[in-house]
Amino acid sequence: MSALNIRMSKRHLLKFMGAAAGAAVLAACGATPAAPAATTAPSAPTSAPEAPTTAAATTAPEATSAPSSSGASVQATPTPGGNVAVVEGGAVAETIEDGQKAYGSYDKATVPAVEILLWGPPGDETDPEIRAIKANVKAFNDAYPNIKTTYEPIQWSDIDTKVNAALAAKQGPDMVMEADREGEFARRAAIRDITEEVLPMDYIQGHKFYQVRPLDDGKLYWLHTCAMGPIIYANKKILDAAGVKVSDVPKTWDEFGKFAQQFVKNEGGQMSQAGFSFNGYARYIWNDMMYQQKAHVYNKKKSFINSQESVNAWQMLVDMYDKYKVNDRSFLNYDEAFGTGKSAFVQVWTWFGSTLEANYPDIEWVPVTYPTFTGTGPYGRFDYDGLVWMVTTLAQGDKLKAAWELFKFTYHNYQFMVDRAHNQGSIVTTEPHPDYPKMFADAAAKSELSQADRRAQSLAVLADQFKGGMVFPGEVAAPFDDMWHKMEDAILLNKQPIQDVLKEYEALYDEMLSKTNFWITPEA
Repeated sequence: MSALNIRMSKRHLLKFMGAAAGAAVLAACGATPAAPAATTAPSAPTSAPEAPTTAAATTAPEATSAPSSSGASVQATPTPGGNVAVVEGGAVAETIEDGQKAYGSYDKATVPAVEILLWGPPGDETDPEIRAIKANVKAFNDAYPNIKTTYEPIQWSDIDTKVNAALAAKQGPDMVMEADREGEFARRAAIRDITEEVLPMDYIQGHKFYQVRPLDDGKLYWLHTCAMGPIIYANKKILDAAGVKVSDVPKTWDEFGKFAQQFVKNEGGQMSQAGFSFNGYARYIWNDMMYQQKAHVYNKKKSFINSQESVNAWQMLVDMYDKYKVNDRSFLNYDEAFGTGKSAFVQVWTWFGSTLEANYPDIEWVPVTYPTFTGTGPYGRFDYDGLVWMVTTLAQGDKLKAAWELFKFTYHNYQFMVDRAHNQGSIVTTEPHPDYPKMFADAAAKSELSQADRRAQSLAVLADQFKGGMVFPGEVAAPFDDMWHKMEDAILLNKQPIQDVLKEYEALYDEMLSKTNFWITPEA
């Protein structure tokens, strides 16, 4: 199989990555998605912005916590400061121009001629997210002709090794992509904190940016602007051939397993078409199933992987192989199986839309609500993302001034905020944001769908899942993912007893948590 243009990481495929020595790599989301094609962003205005008409940030309503058998409980509502506004109202920008006016302008600093180095995501412009990122950088270059930007794409699997080497050499990028390392890069002193002089707090709170303060110093290291999460992708051609509609797909895991059986095909004793393909991605489904049962996976001091909810989740995945027989352990990995038309269903985060566009553009897919054990929410984990560029501690002097100008330009550029989110498969969570009910209704009304329309429909499904509850646990560090991967192999591939595996890894997980101050949110 040819290499995929996928974002390897909070929305990311750490099966291809080892945890860098001593580094807590983030594996939050999965990969990268897509939406309307990026357009050129406006030049940065030089006048001070008018006071926006948005309200100060508020706290999301508290959810009723339900206890789990492990003694833990979890909130079923979205994280405060995030997607509540999107699914329940909030300030809306009817047009890009309205949004740009609301986010206003900023005081443009005078910076001498200088060049800054950007370490950014890999991929070409067949990936709509890359198109959006590069359009924003070009718009910045047009607004600041004396600042030259050099964009160096970094493979996701190399980011930690290269950052470590740059820090050791005290020479490297002036800005680095977030790469779901908002907690890890702060711990490693790789990025600078965001001060009042860069973005005033009234601007941050007024627009409801999600503030990331991962260290005990309480400083602001990052700002999130959008959210993504997991859904089910269905092959429309396979469903149509069976006379099945999206509305026919069951809401519970048990019924879903039975339903997917009708799409399985075998040739010569080998599976040739899966009903539900999840090889290479099962651990993330297990993680979601934990939150679906209102159980914690971990907190800052203790893991809860050795619990009845965890047993339930792993057993359901085992059953998909051995009871329902809708997947086979020797079958293709989830992405290739679905992309080549050999699986009716696959569970992936909403970044998958852009990956399909870049690598499998002929696949006609439709989004489906994620099954749960009860048929209702909560639906699992979600992840936040910011606007790509973090200012590094390696930037000094005029380079540092120039880097902060790109940061300010980006965080005042509503066009990019929208383009990047939608092309990445995310919902904008700041305010004002696009009129999502209208956007979703327009996409639903179309009979001939573009890739952007499909991505809009996937965000509509995700927005409905937010209403049912999803959990943001903070960073999902590489040591976590590495442990999940080992559990996945032991239970699903090697068929070891579930409870024996969980008991073994519980102790290792607790030891890991005791050694590193990971950024873990209260609802995690």
